Formats: sequence, structure tokens, C-alpha cells
Amino acid sequence: MNPIILENYITILRAGAFRSSKDNEIIPMSLHKWHVLGKMAKEHNVEDFLSEGIKHIQESQNPDIPDINIVEQSDISTEEAKESFDASKAYLSYNLSKRKWEELREEEMSDIHNISDETLQLLDIIIMNADYVIDSMVSLEGLLLFGRFIRENKRTIDYTKLNNWLAKTKMVSMAELLGTILIEFFDFSQDEFPFMRTSVKSSRRIFIQSLENTFHKQHTPILTCLYLATFETLCHRFSGIISVVRDVEE
Repeated sequence: MNPIILENYITILRAGAFRSSKDNEIIPMSLHKWHVLGKMAKEHNVEDFLSEGIKHIQESQNPDIPDINIVEQSDISTEEAKESFDASKAYLSYNLSKRKWEELREEEMSDIHNISDETLQLLDIIIMNADYVIDSMVSLEGLLLFGRFIRENKRTIDYTKLNNWLAKTKMVSMAELLGTILIEFFDFSQDEFPFMRTSVKSSRRIFIQSLENTFHKQHTPILTCLYLATFETLCHRFSGIISVVRDVEE
């Protein structure tokens, strides 16, 4: 993938998703490269963020960026529409983590006076992001929704509860990966992620590789998946093997 396309892509999404004014300078590109960028946004289900980013940068400093309609007029063949990131479909495969997840949700929902719905939603977003990483690569849509959710709900998220829940569901490393990527690429600060104990050193490689894999899908390396969500990875891979065996038998 052309590094100029990637740099412009991240810059525009940073401006669109988070209204960031940091380093919003766009490198000039040919119309073909803009079409590739538009195709990437379609593949990642982030067209709205791209549109917002283009408008924001046009208004603030760079009126020469092509209009969103021109950017999305790609002659590059597209696959069928991708399913949008939906945290309500979050699911845990590892039985022990799943049971603890269900128990903490039930306990939280029963405490009417102290319920933290936003914290539960944030946990679901993290778990759904983990599912994407284990199945393929980082979900750009899920990453941006994670960052925006934290920005919009920072006063109502209970990070004491979240820290406890991340440990119980084995999602600490996954949450730290998302936080590290947002800090490194999207103008977030360490203070916005109280749950982070450490940064994920491989975050840059994982994220860039995810973007570069837009048009030729690959799986996240097994060792990376094991680091981010050990038990989920093992259960996911085991379930995949069972499915293949059943398909062969049928």
C-alpha cells in the first residue's frame, strides 16, 4: 500500500472521528490514489468519518481536497457490502470468561441505583474488537467507535469497574492495544485510558498491517492473537477446526 495514501487516510479519519486539528496537512495525490483511499473507507465501513474529516479539513485549512463524492467515485471493483461493527453482538467463546462476563452483567443490571450502562457498553466494544482481531485484523471502524465512545462518555464510565471486568474477561491486553493505537495515530493522550498499565509495543505494526491488508485479506499472526486474547484465540481456532471437520463429514 502506498505510504502517502495511508498517511492521508489516517489524517482525514483523525479529523473526522475526533475533530482533531493536529497535523492535518494533506499530501497531494493523483485522482487514482484518492479513489483508492475512498475504496479503503468503504471496505472499513468508515465513509461517514471520512466525509466528516474531508469537510473539517476543507473548512479549516485545505480547500483543495477533492469533494467526498469524487473520492468515492472509484472504478476499483468492490465486494459486497460489509457488515457494520455492532458491539451488541459481542460474544466470548472461552467458557470461564463467558460465564464471568454474564455474571458481571447480571450483577450490574440488578443494581439499579449504581448501574453503569456506559461501562458495560464499553466492555462490549472491546470484546467485539477482540473478535475482529482474532478473526482477521484490527477493525478500523471498531477502533474509531471505541475512541469516540470514550471521548463522549468520559464522565460516566466507571474505570474501577472496567479494570475489574477486563481482568475477569481476559481483555486487558486487547484494551491496551486499542488505547495504544489511538495514542500513537489519533491524537489521544495516556490520561484518556486509565485502564492502561502498559503500551503495546507491536501496535504500530499491527495497525499498519491491518490497513495494508485492505485489498488482500490475511489473518492476524497467531502469536499476536494469543498475546491479546489467549483463551479466546484458542477457543476460536478450536471451533474453526471443528467446523471444518463437520463440513468434511457432511
